[in-house]
Amino acid sequence: MNIKAFFTMPLAFLVMLFSLAFPPKAQAEGDIAVMTLSHGGSAMICDYKVDLAQRNFWVYEKSPPLEPRDEKALFEGYSFAGRLSKGKIAVFLKAAGEYGFEGWEGEYGEISPNIGTNPWYVTIIFADGATKTSTGLFEHPENWAEMRAAFKVLTGKDIL
Repeated sequence: MNIKAFFTMPLAFLVMLFSLAFPPKAQAEGDIAVMTLSHGGSAMICDYKVDLAQRNFWVYEKSPPLEPRDEKALFEGYSFAGRLSKGKIAVFLKAAGEYGFEGWEGEYGEISPNIGTNPWYVTIIFADGATKTSTGLFEHPENWAEMRAAFKVLTGKDIL
């Protein structure tokens, strides 16, 4: 192609050529890349990994005898539970923004090892690698029920 022909092309066509030649880097959906969730008690340990960047859902559920997840095992000890659809991720991210999920406080209630139950944990790993953890025992953020429903729609499972 000669230079004169290049400059006489319609702008939309040039933008299309540029985008084909230099595609955007793969990014996580929204700012949240991965979320890990954990809760349990004397009867069961439940750990979940919701990977929005790779669109995968991982599960570790163990009933007695209780054995913590082996983070050095294959897939960090999780079992693959399924793929997450782009549509459900979009719905989840909209709900997360609407209910202020990324703004959850660090702690809800006093965490004490002397109480006979385990607290819940949610860790968000953002696309830039930053992390945020929120935990609680017997107390939850005011929008807990809404986010619990959003996680259920996303994963098909009650994980929060």
